[in-house]
Amino acid sequence: MKLTPNLRIFLFGFTSFLLTVSTADAQAPDPNDLARKIDSVLALDEELVLQAAYDLTRSYIRAEDPLAVHRMFDSITDAPAIELSSNLNFAPFYLRKGDTKNSLALRKRSLELAEMVENDPKIFDALMSLSSHYINVAKADSAALYTNRAEAVLVRNKDRFYDSYEMVYRMRADIAHILGNYKQQGEYLEKAWEVIADNPNHPRRGFLLFLITDFFRQTDDLDKLAYFTEELSAYYKEKTINTPDFHLPIDQILLGDYSDKAVANLERIVRKSDSLNNFNALSVCTIALSRAYLKNGEPEKAIPYLKNAIKRLKDANYLYSNTGERQMLREIYLATDNYKGAYEILMDQKIMEDSLRNSEILSKIADYEVKYQTQQKELELQQTAANKKILTSLLWAGGIVLLLVLYFLYKNRQKNKKLAKQKQLLETTLDEKNVLLKEIHHRVKNSFQIVSSLLYLQSESIDDKEAQLAIKEAQNRVRSMVLIHQKLYNKDQLVGINTKEYFEDLTRDIFESHQFSNKPIRYATDIKPMVLDIETITPIGLILNELITNVLKHAFPEVDDQSEMQLRFDKKGDALVLELQDNGQGMPEEVAESSFGIKLMKALSKKLKADLTFKPGPKQGTLASLEITKFNLLG
Repeated sequence: MKLTPNLRIFLFGFTSFLLTVSTADAQAPDPNDLARKIDSVLALDEELVLQAAYDLTRSYIRAEDPLAVHRMFDSITDAPAIELSSNLNFAPFYLRKGDTKNSLALRKRSLELAEMVENDPKIFDALMSLSSHYINVAKADSAALYTNRAEAVLVRNKDRFYDSYEMVYRMRADIAHILGNYKQQGEYLEKAWEVIADNPNHPRRGFLLFLITDFFRQTDDLDKLAYFTEELSAYYKEKTINTPDFHLPIDQILLGDYSDKAVANLERIVRKSDSLNNFNALSVCTIALSRAYLKNGEPEKAIPYLKNAIKRLKDANYLYSNTGERQMLREIYLATDNYKGAYEILMDQKIMEDSLRNSEILSKIADYEVKYQTQQKELELQQTAANKKILTSLLWAGGIVLLLVLYFLYKNRQKNKKLAKQKQLLETTLDEKNVLLKEIHHRVKNSFQIVSSLLYLQSESIDDKEAQLAIKEAQNRVRSMVLIHQKLYNKDQLVGINTKEYFEDLTRDIFESHQFSNKPIRYATDIKPMVLDIETITPIGLILNELITNVLKHAFPEVDDQSEMQLRFDKKGDALVLELQDNGQGMPEEVAESSFGIKLMKALSKKLKADLTFKPGPKQGTLASLEITKFNLLG
């Protein structure tokens, strides 16, 4: 269903027009006089101030410049009651001027003030004002939010102001219209009517009936249109021309000129006369409107108005013998080369008016029929030619598209074949490189094993204990590197080492190779698994070997059940941190900087851009910490 432009927008503009006409001579208030009135309002009892403030500000909305009056209120006082009422009454004028920013700010400020004074009716008014703003700028979500909050105020007050539900349902109808849900829009309009149907003096009764009647006319719901048209007619029987909410003044019936404004006014009168069953005005105004369309070169626009007037007058048996509408419609059809229409309306006129049955009319009927049939044949031939042309174009376009699709499919297939060959070649090359790399790691591991074996044999032939110990430490250093290449050789991942597996295996090997005099030292590990490249893991492994060896050699003169070593490794911020802690006797105050192990650890730390520190443990023993900033993390 496609609706005509939103009636709400029309009423918004038309109300502005009425206000402009009726208040053109209104003068701005005298500031001193306004200040005295404000003081009088603020001097009233607390329960009367809000309503009096609202009535005072409301009385100035018809001023020549409402925005200037609003600024005058602001300059005189900042009393919450005055500011609240002034904002509510003057915010719509900012929106009409296109100042949506100030319109929204004033309405939000009104809500803040209403909540501050804890007045539910004013809270409701402020929420409805915000909803109206968002409806006018077509923001359905925000409008729905404030409408829901307004309804919550009504629910909280139960039946204290039940009639206000009419506003809530009307807002929901506008929201449904914005969303294109016209079925729901109609349902909400009917709900709004149910609220005030039994209240003949409700101030918005005529406005709501006008909205509903127009809606059901647009949606072609004839049953409901008939019902609400009758209600609207009954309502206006009690009204006079000067009633403020009589929407279409009768003095606009005469069409003084053919301007767009005059035609638009006359269109409104025709529609209103139709809805009120004012058949005399409907007939006269429809003919006048048709002449205006014909004069302005838009005769086709008159056709629906004339058809409607003829049908309505015929159905009501009103001015049955009047042929003005039919004559006007025939003239319009001739102006638009619609000979069939001219023929049919003339036939209708012939049947109705025996006085018109003469040879001249019969001749015209025959002439119109011949012209109509000729026109129809020409249109059929033109349509056939157009259809053939379209079909040919479609076939050509389809053939071109098909060729393009086939071409791209062929090119894509060729590209896929080429990519498959390249992939196969890359996989073969990669497999070969992996085999070679594994072989390198295997040979390096074997070379280190030979070195380790030679060191072992050499140690067996030396009696000096210190020399044997030095060779043993060298073996451990070699073993840490053997372990790296062994893991690389045994895994598919040839470029990285898992820290958890490597550090645990290295620690276990060192402990197993150490000859404890009594009982072994207990140890625990807390290592976060991550994959480091060989350039990073090798120096870390050598440093860890030195640290563990130092603990085994120097930390515990006497090993007991409490003797323990803890190994921790984790990533903290942008650095890797290796910590080795024991609860032994602790390090001496001066460390032998000239020892090979210390020199080796410092050299390796420099390579890693690491900071190696030794300090006493939390209770006893030593805490060695290695903070690494240069590393390559693979996973």
